[in-house]
Amino acid sequence: LKLWQRWFQEENPDKPPAELPVPNADSKWTMHDLLHHLTSTEGGHGTASKGAIVFEKAQCIKCHKSGGRGESLGPDLTTVGKRFMKKQLLESILYPSHVISDQYASKTVLTNSGRTYSGIVAGGGQDDIVVLQSTGEKVRVDKDDIDEIIPNRKSSMPEGLLDNLTLEEISDLFAYLGMIPVQNVARREDGTTVQ
Repeated sequence: LKLWQRWFQEENPDKPPAELPVPNADSKWTMHDLLHHLTSTEGGHGTASKGAIVFEKAQCIKCHKSGGRGESLGPDLTTVGKRFMKKQLLESILYPSHVISDQYASKTVLTNSGRTYSGIVAGGGQDDIVVLQSTGEKVRVDKDDIDEIIPNRKSSMPEGLLDNLTLEEISDLFAYLGMIPVQNVARREDGTTVQ
């Protein structure tokens, strides 16, 4: 495998290395812990309405659209639950730079005035572009001021977006994104279910 990885890197120096993602040592959650939680009975019961609030708290709304809410600079997450499995979505959140779609690849914009901006580059107006930075801030850059645009290997989506969330909030977020099936069970006022 090492020989293949070395060959791939030599043949594709502009592509990310053919390696498995490495967890950040500072992360609160590991892939194993979160996947175990989300596939457990407890973790498989999230509340979509609470998840909508978590979608904002985790900063997802700054770059992603879901059900008409949010920005459309990153992938639209409205139907993500129908297109991906929990594990795939979790990997994308925990390791955002591991697999990056060309459509949403981050770039560094170097300007003639000496400023540097990194993020997703989108068409602005006729005379400028918009750079969505990992902070969620949008910067407009005049096309006349652009010296060079360089592709990045690192995603503009920051790592650690789940670190400030509880396990319950993560379940709610996954429910909001359609990754946890909606329970079609009616409940009485005392909390018992109607069969």
